[in-house]
Amino acid sequence: MTLAPSALAAPGTIFTERGLQPHPVPRALETAEVPSVIEEFARAARAAVEAGLDGVELHAAGGYLPHQFLDPSSNRRTDAYGGSAAARARFVVEAAEAMAAAIGGERVGIRVSPAANLHGAVEDDPAETAATYRALLDGIAPLGLACLHTIGDPAGPLLAGPRARFGGPVIVNDGWHAMTDEPTARRRVASGQADLVSAGRAFIANPDLVRRRREHAPIAEPDPATFYGGGARGYNGHSARPE
Repeated sequence: MTLAPSALAAPGTIFTERGLQPHPVPRALETAEVPSVIEEFARAARAAVEAGLDGVELHAAGGYLPHQFLDPSSNRRTDAYGGSAAARARFVVEAAEAMAAAIGGERVGIRVSPAANLHGAVEDDPAETAATYRALLDGIAPLGLACLHTIGDPAGPLLAGPRARFGGPVIVNDGWHAMTDEPTARRRVASGQADLVSAGRAFIANPDLVRRRREHAPIAEPDPATFYGGGARGYNGHSARPE
């Protein structure tokens, strides 16, 4: 059974072993169940570190469960985890607290994508969205987390202020527009918008992306038509540049 803040199916379809299928209607988490779900995040963090990872990132973005709690369109709750900006932020704050207690805040990052509007998490009220993320950042600020990773225009109204509010290193990602090129990345850092800039899609088509960036070499373009297809096509057919 799929679980969610509220019993609302995401729009569209999901890729399964039987091909694309409609999203199921999830069961809304009972209030008493929430602590056990938060403990799963802490348990996963401990397992990751025990397996040899340096740290983990809490994925409160992209329409996943933590993001669903942040968004009023997917969170229709009337208990302590919904109904106001602070209440919607509570699940993510408590998950971050549990993970920091489990492995240390310096090993935990958090990723957010305000108003990315993916998979049914539609944050279309700017004032409400800003209030929710202010509450989230205020809640996690004392934890000393490793980094805040944002998706979207870092100069936009929703993401221009979080760096100061968070109080720690900020990684930015421009999101689902054109891939961030090297000049843009350098400009983000030089302007104070970010401490680091992340790359995602570019790695799909460039297994040697770090070397290409270092040598200012051409960057191969990935093929979006092959993304999330359930197979290897589009992922393992790219080669590194000759030495």
